[in-house]
Amino acid sequence: MYKVAIVIPTCNAGREFASLLTEIAQQSLPIAGKLVIDSSSTDGTADVAGKHGWQVRSIPRAEFSHGGTRQMAVELLPEDIEIVVFLTQDVRLPDRHSLEKLVGSFEDLQVAAAYGRQLPHEGASIYAAVDREFNYPAVSRIKSMADSKELGIKTAFLSDSFAAYRVQDLRKAGGFPKINICEDMYVAGKMLLAGKHIAYVAEAEARHSHEPKLKDMWNRYGAMGRFQRQNPWIKESFGSAGGEGMKLVKYQAERVYREKGIAGVMKILALDLVKFTAYKLG
Repeated sequence: MYKVAIVIPTCNAGREFASLLTEIAQQSLPIAGKLVIDSSSTDGTADVAGKHGWQVRSIPRAEFSHGGTRQMAVELLPEDIEIVVFLTQDVRLPDRHSLEKLVGSFEDLQVAAAYGRQLPHEGASIYAAVDREFNYPAVSRIKSMADSKELGIKTAFLSDSFAAYRVQDLRKAGGFPKINICEDMYVAGKMLLAGKHIAYVAEAEARHSHEPKLKDMWNRYGAMGRFQRQNPWIKESFGSAGGEGMKLVKYQAERVYREKGIAGVMKILALDLVKFTAYKLG
């Protein structure tokens, strides 16, 4: 049995955060360490975590970065932790075996990182759900460099909203860089280039989705564009999204049409145009 720690970066996690901590406490997987890195929340998030038995490290909000803060967490873990699971504060784990199924993928010693299936939150709109449905299918898969011809840049895709890393391999890959987006893809790319594998574990499920907001989308996809420009080795190593991008657009149009008709298709295509433009300008 691996020694596993869970890390959750937080900032004003809100009332639902206590529910997530309760769900984690009910998981079938034994947890050796539980760490919250809190960015100066003003809503009592740190207190909630402490009351649920979590170790809390508070940092100034200005010091947070998606990569740097996660790397700080890794460095705070005890030396005997073998697997670190990262969650975001807005996921839910209604299946008490989700973490056990996720960590079980590391029985394959070539697997350096794993991520689970993200289902939309209950009550999510079709516009929030459709990308989750496409990016997180019902079939598990082990990805290696050999898959780059088929998947392109998506070979290195995984999500730190619900992911786990073998600590030894994470350190060999150089850890998380101090960047504000795509730290998960960066590390996955380094691991794949080192000959390791990335596991997508469809049986390990979490609920996580966001309703599309134009400002948030513009900022996120602009940042993703800048990340790709600043890290050309990723595209050089894995290729572009290519055909996967067109498959997504086709899936969106067909899926949304069945529920919302032509007006829905026009809306989802408009959202895609915003993402594409922000990405290209980023």
